[in-house]
Amino acid sequence: MFNSRILIVLFSLSLVPFVQATQDNNVQQRELFLKAEKWSHYPNSQTYKELAGQLQDYPLYPYLHQHALLADLRLSKETEISKFLQQHAGTPLDGELREKWLYYLNKRGDGDRFIKYYQDLGNTELQCLNAKYHLARNKPQGLALVSELWLAGKSQPRACDAVFRAWTAAGHRTDMMVWQRLVLAADGGDHTLIPYLKSLLDKEQQYLADLWYKARRNPAMVSRLSGFPGRFPEKEQQIISYGLKRLVWRDHAMALKTWHDAQKRFAFNAGEQHEIAERFAIALAVDNHPQAGFWLEKANNGQNNEDIFRWHLTHALRQNNWQQVIDVIELSPQILESDYSSRYWLGRSYESLNAPDRAQHEYDKLSSVRHYYGFLASGKLARPAQLADVPLELDTALLAQVADLPSAKRAKEFLALERYVPARREWIKLQSKLSHTQGLAAAVLADRWGWHDQAIFALSRLGYLDDVKRRFPLAYDTQLQQSATKNAVDPAWAFAIARRESSFMIDANSGAGAKGLMQLMPGTAQYLAKKKVSASALFDAQQNVEFGTRYMRYLLDKMHDNPVLATAAYNAGWHRVNQWLPDEEVPADVWVETIPYKETRNYVKAVMAYQQIYKQRLGQQQNLFEQLADMRISSRMTAK
Repeated sequence: MFNSRILIVLFSLSLVPFVQATQDNNVQQRELFLKAEKWSHYPNSQTYKELAGQLQDYPLYPYLHQHALLADLRLSKETEISKFLQQHAGTPLDGELREKWLYYLNKRGDGDRFIKYYQDLGNTELQCLNAKYHLARNKPQGLALVSELWLAGKSQPRACDAVFRAWTAAGHRTDMMVWQRLVLAADGGDHTLIPYLKSLLDKEQQYLADLWYKARRNPAMVSRLSGFPGRFPEKEQQIISYGLKRLVWRDHAMALKTWHDAQKRFAFNAGEQHEIAERFAIALAVDNHPQAGFWLEKANNGQNNEDIFRWHLTHALRQNNWQQVIDVIELSPQILESDYSSRYWLGRSYESLNAPDRAQHEYDKLSSVRHYYGFLASGKLARPAQLADVPLELDTALLAQVADLPSAKRAKEFLALERYVPARREWIKLQSKLSHTQGLAAAVLADRWGWHDQAIFALSRLGYLDDVKRRFPLAYDTQLQQSATKNAVDPAWAFAIARRESSFMIDANSGAGAKGLMQLMPGTAQYLAKKKVSASALFDAQQNVEFGTRYMRYLLDKMHDNPVLATAAYNAGWHRVNQWLPDEEVPADVWVETIPYKETRNYVKAVMAYQQIYKQRLGQQQNLFEQLADMRISSRMTAK
C-alpha cells in the first residue's frame, strides 16, 4: 500500500513538467499563430511559409491555410481547394472559402464547376446563380429553385433578375403566385415591393394591391368599408382581417366598431373569425379594457391556446375573481397537467376562497419543484426551497473523445485567444453533429473551460436541467460579489440579473445595443459615471459589473427598496413600471402575473427564481419567497 502511494506521487510529479511544457508550447504556438495570421494574406512570402511550417500540428492551422487560399484564389489551386473543402465539410472553415470560390467560378462563367461545388449557404445571390446554371443546362430542379426564390416578401438581389425573367417567359409565374407574394410583402415583408407586384396583377385586381399598401401604411383605413367594393370578397376580407388585427392595438373603439360593421357586409369564414377573436381578446386584455372578459370567453373555446389561457387567467386575477380563476383553469385540463403556474393559481384560489386543505394539497405538489412557482408554493408553506441538484456524471473517456475532436480543439483555442465569435461558430457547428450524450459531454467541457454561456445553452437545449451548479455557475464571482457589496445590493440578485441578461456571455451584444454581462446600454453607463464611457469598456467584466450593480442600486432607491419592482425596472425601465402600479394594493404574486409585457413578466419570474437559487449556492438557506407572500404592490411605490 505504502509503495503504491509512493509510485502514484512520483508519477504525478513526473507529469508536472509535461503539463508545464504543454502549456508553454500552447502559449508559444498562439504567439506564432498571431504572427502567421498577419502574413497569411501573402501566402507566397518566405516569412509566411516559415511561420506556417512551425504550426502544422496547431489546432488553428486550418484557418491559416484557409486565409492563404482566399488570398490567392485561382483555378490552378482547384485540387487543393477541393481537398480542403472535403476535409472541413460542415465546419465554419468550409463556408467562407466555398462562398468566395463560388463567386470566383461565377465570375469566370464556369457553370459546371459552380454546380459541382455549390452547397446552400443561405446566400440568396448564390441561390439565384445556382438556379441560373441549372436552367441553362435544362436541369428540372432549376424551375423549383426559381419558384421558391421568387416567393419572397422582399426584393431579391439583382443576380436573380435574369433568372426570374427566363422563368417568367417560360410561363411558370401564375396569378396565384403573384397574390401570394403580394400578401407576403404586405404582411410583415417589404411593402415597397407592392407597387411592382400590382403591375403583375390583371387590371381588375390591381385595386387590391392599393388596398394592401394602404392597410400596411395605416390599418385605420379598413374602418372606411366603402373603399372595399366587394368585387373579390375573399381577398378583400383578407385585407380587412389583416388591418383589424393591427388596428385593435392602436384604437380599440374603432376596431370594435369596424368589425361589427364588416360582418354585415362580408361572410368571414370560421378561421378568420377565430383569428380576429384571439387578437382582439389579447389586445383588450393587455389594456384591461371593459370588453376584455367577453372577448376572452369568445376566444378561449377549448382549443388550448396558451396565450389566450394566460390572458384569461390574468383577467380573472385583475378582477380579484378567484372562482373565475378556478373556472378558467378547469376549462383547459391539458394545460393544467403540465403547467406549474396553473397548479399554483389553483392553490392560491383555494386559499383565497378559504379552503386551506385544498390549497395545501396543490402547494404540496409544487413545493419540491425548482421553479418560480415551486418556490412560491414552498414560501406559502414556509418550507425551504428545493434545488434538486443532480450533477451530470459522464465517462472520462467520452469527455476525452469529444475534447479531442478537431472542432473542439479549434473552439478552445479561439476561446484562449478571446475570439469569442469564431469560437462560438465552431462550437455550434460541432454540437449540431454530436449525439445527445456527446452533446452533454460538450456542455461539461465548456463548463470546465469557463465557457459558462455555452454550457448553459447546451444543457437547456438538451433538456438536462438538473445540473444546478453548471446551469447556475458562480461565474465572475469576485467581480460580482465585490461590486454588489460595494453598491449595497444582494450578491445573489446580481448573479441572477447577469445569468438572465447574458448567461455570463462576456461579449453579449443585443440588437438594441445593450452590452456585456449585465447588458448595459452605453447611455445608462454614462449617466451613472457622469462621463463618457466607451462601448468597449462595457465588454470588460469588472467595469460592466460595477456599472450593472450601481444601476441596480439606483433602481432600488427609485422603487422604494422593492426588489420586485427594481427587477421589472431593470428590464422595462422605471417609467414604464410606474404605469403598471395599481391604485389599490395587490399581492406581489398577482402583480407579477399581471404585468402587461410578456417579456418583463417572464423576466421578473426568472430573476426571482434565479436569485433564490444563487442564495442557496452562496450558502444562504433563506427562502426569499416567504417575504413575497406578504408583499403588497401599489401606486404608493411610484418611483421617486
